[in-house]
Amino acid sequence: MKEIWKSFTDLFKGITDILKNLLNLLLPPKFWHWQTFLLLSGMLLLVSLVVAEVDSNREVEVDFISVLSWLFLTFSVGWLTTQKPFVFRGISLSPWITAGLICFLLYEKLESNLKYVAIVSWPVIAVCIAAIILVLNTPEESTEQKVDVLSKPSFVILVLVNFLVSCWLGLYFVIQGIVQQYPTMGEDDLSKSTFVYRLIKPSINDYRGAKILNLMQEKLNNQLATQRVELSVPNMKLKLQNIKDEVTKEISEVKEDDFWKLQTPIVANQSGYQLELQLFWEGITAKDESYYLSKNCKIEEKVGQRSYGNTSQNEAVPIRVGNVECSAVEKKLVKPENQSEDVTKI
Repeated sequence: MKEIWKSFTDLFKGITDILKNLLNLLLPPKFWHWQTFLLLSGMLLLVSLVVAEVDSNREVEVDFISVLSWLFLTFSVGWLTTQKPFVFRGISLSPWITAGLICFLLYEKLESNLKYVAIVSWPVIAVCIAAIILVLNTPEESTEQKVDVLSKPSFVILVLVNFLVSCWLGLYFVIQGIVQQYPTMGEDDLSKSTFVYRLIKPSINDYRGAKILNLMQEKLNNQLATQRVELSVPNMKLKLQNIKDEVTKEISEVKEDDFWKLQTPIVANQSGYQLELQLFWEGITAKDESYYLSKNCKIEEKVGQRSYGNTSQNEAVPIRVGNVECSAVEKKLVKPENQSEDVTKI
């Protein structure tokens, strides 16, 4: 019996020691400590989870408590990282880590078209935090002396470097925005660019114009597969223009679509058409030369069959339908003497 009681008391003591060590680990040694804010952050997080579980309609309250919890966590991490091992050769990583946490919160809260602001502002926020830490850690009591610390060459260089990084990040997003709205410019020859480098050489099919021509062929073939070929050249030109407009909408409209001009030289014969789908690029090019993408097509009638369920034996009735055959997309330069003439024809 004594052995059982001793085992029980040892177990209870072990559990007590574990809880005591856990409390010592969680509870801050003093009130004004980074662990205090970490503890507050965890408590607020638990409160937000409880509120969300009890009443799912309190999204505003839950969001506010969650943001407050993240701010306490940011302050706690920022305070912790001012100490070793987050200090290398007298330089603390706290400003950049703290700014990263702040920018993450901004990234989550901003609209999708403004999320880049959170990333671009990261170095600027970091250097502002660094200035605050530097002033607070200055032993001088005079306010002027504390402010003079910010004019030291080392801190000025730090400010300039951070603003330079912010500018490079901003330039990245500007270029990305241009490429998204004008993807053909991104597929151009960038070998002479001083700050844009292409890892993979694009093919002709990567051009937006090539995708438009290929989809035009597919859509035209689908339309003519169930009807006869109309031998009116103006009607065919109008049909091709309408197909081009439909295709550009299907593959998500971008600003560069206004710079692709369709021209369709057509020769009609007894069985159909011989035509060339030409998309002229009127936008900016790297080598200041005009070009167009071309696709030679042949449209002829062929005999197809269609089944009608109301016939006596569900017979297949022969009909005449269109068939489209096109070559691969080619890139052709516009000769300077013919450029104005070609644009006028469009």
